[in-house]
Amino acid sequence: MMSGMQLGKRYKHLQRYREITGVLLKHGFGHVLHNIGLLDFLSIKAKLVLKKEPVAEMLSPAQRVRLVLEELGPTFIKIGQILSTRPDILPPDYIKELEKLQDKVPPFSFDEVKRQIESELALPVEELFIEFDPEPLAAASIGQVHRAVLADGREVAVKVRRPGIEKVIETDIEILYDVARFLEKRSKWAEMYSFVEMVSEFDRTLHEELDYNAEGRNADTFTKIFAGDDDVVIPAVYWEYTSKKVLTMEYVKGVKLSNLSEIERTGLNRKALARKVARAVFKQILIDGFFHGDPHPGNLAALSGGKIVFMDFGMAGHLTEETKNKVGNLMMALISKNADAVMKAVLDLGVVPKSVDRKLLRRDIDLLQRKYYEIPLSQIKLGEALNDTIGVAFRHHIRIPPEFALLVKSLLTLEGIVGELDPGLSIVTVAEPFGRRMLRERFSPRKLSGNAARHLLEMGNLLPLLPKKTYDLLDLAAEGELKLKHQFPQVEEITARVNIMVNRLAFGIVIAGLVVGSALISRGGYLLFGQVPVAEIGFFIAGVMGFWFLVSILRSGGL
Repeated sequence: MMSGMQLGKRYKHLQRYREITGVLLKHGFGHVLHNIGLLDFLSIKAKLVLKKEPVAEMLSPAQRVRLVLEELGPTFIKIGQILSTRPDILPPDYIKELEKLQDKVPPFSFDEVKRQIESELALPVEELFIEFDPEPLAAASIGQVHRAVLADGREVAVKVRRPGIEKVIETDIEILYDVARFLEKRSKWAEMYSFVEMVSEFDRTLHEELDYNAEGRNADTFTKIFAGDDDVVIPAVYWEYTSKKVLTMEYVKGVKLSNLSEIERTGLNRKALARKVARAVFKQILIDGFFHGDPHPGNLAALSGGKIVFMDFGMAGHLTEETKNKVGNLMMALISKNADAVMKAVLDLGVVPKSVDRKLLRRDIDLLQRKYYEIPLSQIKLGEALNDTIGVAFRHHIRIPPEFALLVKSLLTLEGIVGELDPGLSIVTVAEPFGRRMLRERFSPRKLSGNAARHLLEMGNLLPLLPKKTYDLLDLAAEGELKLKHQFPQVEEITARVNIMVNRLAFGIVIAGLVVGSALISRGGYLLFGQVPVAEIGFFIAGVMGFWFLVSILRSGGL
């Protein structure tokens, strides 16, 4: 029964619950509503006929889910589009259907456009723009885009948010939070995938897309990333004409990469365009860790000189330094066809349940490797290989970070674009130089010294706590309150392994100290007694100490 649910208290959303329930019933999901008790809670069992429409009998469950989301409107369409990037959560047939979701809706009136702009920018449209086309260039569920001209003659694209859309989304998100909390209490599957956390992710993504300031900041970030790159153009943001609900950007007229016939007609080099797009995307992912989340052909255009234009920055992915390194490790493991490295990278990257069977996981990764074993490196589709890897994660209930799932979706889209423009181009060969550059940067003296400084700072914060913690521990022991619980039958073996790990770590710190310290000292060019470089003495002493320490560890059998 639904009486125990929090959503029982949300009477202000009762009409929306009725709408959602009606749509689910219409498409044959009455049994789902019955199982969670929603019909009883809303008291509509007698008001709605529990029978499937003919469409529900003819279509697959995945197709019916897509129709439900389309009918429920912008919030659910956007959520479906986000879920289409998550093959670690949904099976392939659902992913394929959700990729078809469209949020094209009739445009709202020009009077509403004017009211929205004047409310946000505090000036009449006629004073802000000397021209403003009342017919939109494109219309979607969240907003629509109009061409306009500023007073100084600059041509711009003005994106205006649909009036009232925020209230609709807020209501739907509140409903989703309530349902997610309820399902987590009743379903192990919902708890394992943390439905509340997923709704929180949807909430954050949708609010970022609603905020045109955030989209403008994304565009500015891409402008910095490609500063000095003659092959990529990012439209400028005009901040004095931009707010949370209005975004004004430079209007760049090019040929959409989806329009192959026009590309041919204008004489643009398709092979060159394919390579430029691939290079731009891998730079975003592997070097900068900030990438376009929806690089489909409609969001990419080519200028007459062969430059690539990126557009629509509402969805962008950000990789932390740690995640970027893990992604790089997985890519390199797949390219080198190293099953052990692939398994380690998958486990490092995802949230692994305690119940995972590592032997079965290794078997599935081996099977995946066989698929690509006989394929030449130049013919491997990296996006497809990563997607297959996520498929393995799905089968073993390993949750993948949403940023990584979005990255894989972007790479799959990239492979589709490249395949249309130049079927002979391997994106692996394009990715390789960026992978090498990423490795060089990861192990550069600057990066190593930065990591060493960060670890020293962490240790510095920990050291002042040690005396008190030690005293507390000894006090407990003296009072007979210290209890040790032994749960590891192979504790000696584990202790030996930990000892080896600590020795390796210590030896690594010595080597790091040798590299970083010598590099820092050598910059000064200091001399001892006016003749002997201090850096060389430091090298010698550190080398002797490191060699002595290594010999000690080897003698103990602990390396």
